[in-house]
Amino acid sequence: MLDAIHLERQGTPSLTFVTEPFAFAARSHAKMHGLPDLPLVVVPSDYLDRSDAAIAEKLGPLIEEVIELLSRNPAPSRPA
Repeated sequence: MLDAIHLERQGTPSLTFVTEPFAFAARSHAKMHGLPDLPLVVVPSDYLDRSDAAIAEKLGPLIEEVIELLSRNPAPSRPA
């Protein structure tokens, strides 16, 4: 998470993958560091114990979101 914050501040687009149970904490952490719009890709936590094929099916649709987030301008830093 802090790596993504540092990258964004340096002008490098980044994103952080986080499972659903940790999305609120991740967003709070980003706000605390002055980047409330830090890009997060929230993934369901029920994929962890599945086969590779099941994981690909579950997470495959997120690839467009990943490309979009990495193709944007970095989030502007805001005071914490």
